[in-house]
Amino acid sequence: MFCRLPSCLALLFLLLIPARAQQNSGPTDKTEGEKYPNTSDGLQRLIEEILQAAKAKDNVRESELIHSLLMSADSTWFTDVYGPGFGSSLAAAYRRATPNLEQEIRTIYEGNAHHGWMKPKILGYSDPESVNAPLDHFLNCMNEIEPLYTTAFQGDSQILLIPLKAGASGGQAAGDLDGYFVYDGGGFRFIPRDILMKLPNERPVRISLDMKIMESKLIDKAPVRMPAEAIKKRISGRVVVELILDVGGNTKELKVVEGDPILAAAVQAAVKQWRFAPTQLDGDPVEVDLRVPFTFTIN
Repeated sequence: MFCRLPSCLALLFLLLIPARAQQNSGPTDKTEGEKYPNTSDGLQRLIEEILQAAKAKDNVRESELIHSLLMSADSTWFTDVYGPGFGSSLAAAYRRATPNLEQEIRTIYEGNAHHGWMKPKILGYSDPESVNAPLDHFLNCMNEIEPLYTTAFQGDSQILLIPLKAGASGGQAAGDLDGYFVYDGGGFRFIPRDILMKLPNERPVRISLDMKIMESKLIDKAPVRMPAEAIKKRISGRVVVELILDVGGNTKELKVVEGDPILAAAVQAAVKQWRFAPTQLDGDPVEVDLRVPFTFTIN
């Protein structure tokens, strides 16, 4: 029997399709969000898998799951939830805690596996009116309330098991992690309670923000022009001014922090006309401390 080469290749291709389709028809790995959705059941499933890996001494799987509880370096959860005033300082505190956090979680969950505590009860909180301090404060400070989760391995409340042996380090050996689980970037992350305890007890009346953040709030912006005298004298360089904006977004105070007086005068003349949209923190209007840099160059 004779067939032309293209026809044979086409027939061979058609015969291979079912085999390949059968190979690819098996289950695929679910994404983190699909496997552990933002629910109490999703968090419980994740923690149980960590404990099962710890009990089986599957170090690779255990490390993978525990590492997933850390916020990524580019996470914006703190500033998204608590705003740039509170959030930036909390994010910085979290980054400082990150190097030790993974090992602390591992120690506690391996201790739980050793005690046979394999199925935690998940407690979710989203109503500040129904919880006590400091949890109500953590929720009230949010721009929009995001659920906070905790675990209860024994009973209905958190326990922290500290080793009593002589010479022990005093670190937590088992029990519930001392903090809260949140949902960020499609998965659960853990925040130590000490981080959220850094939220101020009282809302500040003034916060410091970067011009990159305030740029979007700029309503009226008079241009800063190169002074004729500076051009004549060929004066160039950097000028930095500091503004205090009132709760309405108007310039309340303005001073030069750095720069040549001739250039600085031009900056002051323009910037004092600027007007920003009001800034709020947790729903309350606040003043803003803002530094604005300018660079003058002569071609």
